[in-house]
Amino acid sequence: MGPKQPERLRSVHYVAPNAPFHVYRQSVAGRVDLHWHEFYELCFVRSGRGTNIVNGEPHGLEPGSMFLLTPADFHEIELAPGETMEILNLVFLEEVLTDELRELLFPGDLMLQAGLGAAERSVMQAEFDRVLAEFNDSRPGGSLMIKATLTRMLVGLARQCRQDRGPSDSGIREALRSAHPGMQKALMYVHHHFREALTLEEVARQAKLTPNYFSHTFRKLSGIPFQSYLQELRLTFAKSLLAASDLPVTEVCHASGFNTLTHFERAFKKRFGCPPSGLRKGSLH
Repeated sequence: MGPKQPERLRSVHYVAPNAPFHVYRQSVAGRVDLHWHEFYELCFVRSGRGTNIVNGEPHGLEPGSMFLLTPADFHEIELAPGETMEILNLVFLEEVLTDELRELLFPGDLMLQAGLGAAERSVMQAEFDRVLAEFNDSRPGGSLMIKATLTRMLVGLARQCRQDRGPSDSGIREALRSAHPGMQKALMYVHHHFREALTLEEVARQAKLTPNYFSHTFRKLSGIPFQSYLQELRLTFAKSLLAASDLPVTEVCHASGFNTLTHFERAFKKRFGCPPSGLRKGSLH
């Protein structure tokens, strides 16, 4: 069996130029191999049982399970023996998310997956069916209806996740938000784009601040330089990808946002005490 090569699902193949979303049903009869997206994806399990492995962490799936994947996530689905699974998928671009919705969905490192009870499941399934009908019928105002329904579903998911797991650790984000409203928006942008070639100027622009002011404020409130924070995100992602896949170290390096293998290996060994090859899938204890 050859190496597991995570597939990159591109927005251009899923979202039409004239609409920021795509809705479809997915019937899963076998394994969904490791992959990641350029877009966000809201998923609802109508039937079947299995495991959703997100960034190397397993999460059980059953009828009524609902989860949100971001461009920073990689995942795979393993079905339970003898099971098939029907999933409703709503793919959408970042432009759909308002600032208020981003803050609600991403206050910290909370994994956005919840198991819905019978009443909530019925409501959410009806919402997905409504979105699917609007998407397929192309009626006047359909785009507005889909956006409004998507917002309700995302708010419902965020509320359920908080109810299930309690408050998340968002100390840095809260400190940054108290200093300047745009700082938290910039940090959320980093969490969803850290695998890209981010610059300080680009991130500061999200907060509508100068690079110098952003850098100074970030270090003052978080206690670490911005570049160190960015590197920690990339290293943590790389560690999970190494443990969850057979992707060559060189490809893990670039998939995690590093430009050169030498820098990646040096930073990885300094952070985790061993080279990337030491955390290959199956070598963790």
